[in-house]
Amino acid sequence: MMKRISLVLTSLLLLACATSAWADLSDQEFEKAIEKYLGTDKGQVALGAAVEKYFQKKQQEAGKKREEQMAAEMENQFKNPVNIAAGSSPVRGPAGAKVTIIEFSDFQCPFCKRGKDTMEQVMKKYPNDVKVVFKNLPLPMHPEANPAARAALAAGKQGKFWEMHDALFDNQGSLGTDFYTDQAKKLGLDVDKFKKDMDAPDIAAAIKADSDLAQQNGISGTPGFFVNGVAVKGAYPPDHFGMIIDRWLNGGAAPKKS
Repeated sequence: MMKRISLVLTSLLLLACATSAWADLSDQEFEKAIEKYLGTDKGQVALGAAVEKYFQKKQQEAGKKREEQMAAEMENQFKNPVNIAAGSSPVRGPAGAKVTIIEFSDFQCPFCKRGKDTMEQVMKKYPNDVKVVFKNLPLPMHPEANPAARAALAAGKQGKFWEMHDALFDNQGSLGTDFYTDQAKKLGLDVDKFKKDMDAPDIAAAIKADSDLAQQNGISGTPGFFVNGVAVKGAYPPDHFGMIIDRWLNGGAAPKKS
C-alpha cells in the first residue's frame, strides 16, 4: 500500500512540478529539488492535499462500484426471488396481502429492535398490502435470545405471541426468567402452562428449524428479511423496504428512469 501511495504521489508531484523551468533538470537535480520542496511548509500542504484528493477519488470509485453491484444484485433477486414458506410461523397482517415479508430476528439484538420498529412503520403505510412472518434466529452471542424466543412461542400457544413479541423488544434490558413470567401474568396467560411450553420439545424444534432456514438462505446475522423473496440484510430504514414493496405492487417491474 505504501509503495502504491509513493508511486501515486511521485506521479502527482511530477505533474505539478514539470514546468518549463524544470524541464532541463537532470534526474538527480530533480529529485533534490523535490526533496527540498517537500521540506517546506508549502510542499507539505501540497503533499497533504494530493493524498486527500487521491483517497477521495478512490473512495468515490469504490462507492460507485458498490452501488452498481448492489443494483445488479437487486435486479437478479427480482428476477429470481427466494421462495420461503411461512409455515406455522406467527403472521401479522392481512391474509391476502400482496407482499409477504419474512423476518429473521433475535429478541436481544438492538438492531432487531430497530427492525421491529421499521416493520411497524411499513405495515402502517401498507395496511392492506403487507404482512410480516416472524421467524427466530437467536444468535449465540446473546444469552437471552433463545429463552426469549421460547417465551414468545410459548405465549403464542395461548394466542399472545405478538403481545409478548412487542414486550420483549420494548424491554430488551430486562430480559430474563422473571420478566418472562411477569409478562405472562400481565398478558393473562396460564403461567404454569406457559412455563411448561417454554421447555417443550416442539418449541425448541421450531426455533432450530427457523435458524436452519435462515442459514440455508444466506442469513447469518440479524435482522434479515425477504420481501417477496428479495433479501434485505440488516436494519434498513422504512424507505428501503418501501422501494421494494412499491416495485412488487407494480408487478416487479423496474422503475422507469426519468
